[in-house]
Amino acid sequence: RHDVVDDDGRRFLRFVNARILSRDGSLSSPGGSLTVDLSTGTIVSVVLPPDDDEEEGDDAVGRETFRVRSVVDCQNQILSPGYIDIQLNGCYGVDFSNAGDVHVDKALTVKDVMDASARLARTGVTSFCPTVVSSSKETYRTIIPLIRRARMWQRENRMRWQQRQRQGKQRQRQSQRQYEVGANILGMHLEGPFFAPSKRGAHDERHIRSPVHGIETVKEVYGLSSDGSEEFDDDDDDHDVPREVIEPPKPEWQDVEIITLAPELEGAFSAIASLTQKRREQPQDDDDDDEEGEGETHPSPLNHPIVVSMGHTSATYQDGLTALSHGATLLTHLYNAMNPFHHRDPGLVGLLSPHVELLLKKEQQPLQKQQPRPHPTQPHPTRPRPQHHRHESKPLRPFYSLIADGIHVHPTAVSLAHRAHPAGCVLVTDAMSAMGLGDGIHSLGNMSVNIEGARATLANTDVLAGSVATMERCVKNFKEFAGCDAGEALLCGTLHPARVLGRDVARTRGRR
Repeated sequence: RHDVVDDDGRRFLRFVNARILSRDGSLSSPGGSLTVDLSTGTIVSVVLPPDDDEEEGDDAVGRETFRVRSVVDCQNQILSPGYIDIQLNGCYGVDFSNAGDVHVDKALTVKDVMDASARLARTGVTSFCPTVVSSSKETYRTIIPLIRRARMWQRENRMRWQQRQRQGKQRQRQSQRQYEVGANILGMHLEGPFFAPSKRGAHDERHIRSPVHGIETVKEVYGLSSDGSEEFDDDDDDHDVPREVIEPPKPEWQDVEIITLAPELEGAFSAIASLTQKRREQPQDDDDDDEEGEGETHPSPLNHPIVVSMGHTSATYQDGLTALSHGATLLTHLYNAMNPFHHRDPGLVGLLSPHVELLLKKEQQPLQKQQPRPHPTQPHPTRPRPQHHRHESKPLRPFYSLIADGIHVHPTAVSLAHRAHPAGCVLVTDAMSAMGLGDGIHSLGNMSVNIEGARATLANTDVLAGSVATMERCVKNFKEFAGCDAGEALLCGTLHPARVLGRDVARTRGRR
């Protein structure tokens, strides 16, 4: 590994002789190169064979140039984006659901979250959604602000690291650990407590409930009252004061990425519509940042859009269609904690069929016909923006997460799902705190879990309680189970979860 310092103090690192993963799942032939600006973490150059005809020299990035004199030789290995795990309950002894109400000595701290983040990065995970199982109201009011504090701390550390890189300051390895930020801590995945009691799985039945009053019940349970319009604003904080003694912020909608719920419950459809309103208002290709949604049909409580996933549910196929029409876009750990596929009632598994897109398009047509036709000389107010990647448009069918640990889902079922809807497959670990610790009794929230090999079950039962598999293992298993190539498997752990969260296309200077 060789860092490259440019004349203006920026530091660059180039990878060469790599097989680079493309957005369509293909891998370039050996010889691809990629250059990273370490001062910003930005990829500034990607060259695929046979166009990579310059070993050294100047690369153009917009109006800027930089000279690369040293490189990392990948020796024809695959160069891929990092994994994004959107369902991670914990790892390496850290339990994201432990507020200290039961296991006081294991109560979650900001340091725990940062340590888990650092260790996850060594397994190829570069972003993750800390996931909380069905819990008490008090737990949500403790854990959600705590995770937010970890995100704020990580952002500060990353800014300090980038500043030092721009200044070109050299630090010894021991000192550099101070600025280690690990995998990106994304917004939280709140898995529950709005579940069907019969499908609660390893979740504590004392916390299971229905969102009877729609979004108002959701707000009351999680303690989320802000509209989410505020940004992380801690510029006035004394950076010398430990985070642990700073007054924790209150739960905010912006702290949440995903909510998993059972759509058939009373009030669920209304809650789904309210939670996803802002997401559904956003154009698929939005080059401007100053547009506001119009014509809301449901009260939107927040400016931060939430991904709603269907899971731990007894929903029928029709329930699933209705949830999709209200804004749900994801199925949580497909096959697990939901009704099995049946030829007369396919359940949520049936939503992977292309027939779903035909049904949903028919529902949209009457709404499109009702839109007024503008005068030919006037710009069309609802004219869709041009598609930069038409073949990459988001499907009407839902995304679905899979736990490919070899325990939760049979390899044949994994293959069937992938064949039915390959563009919607998202690999998750659903890992718990015991990941990386070995056999024994461990905790998941306020419950005890027994680990034997790769199998995690509630103590003294046969009920599965998450997994202990890494994303690296899940991707390798998926490649074998689905019979696909490495590029397709990697997309399920990288691009597809990014699309679920709406992060598949990066913004640069207001453009995509």
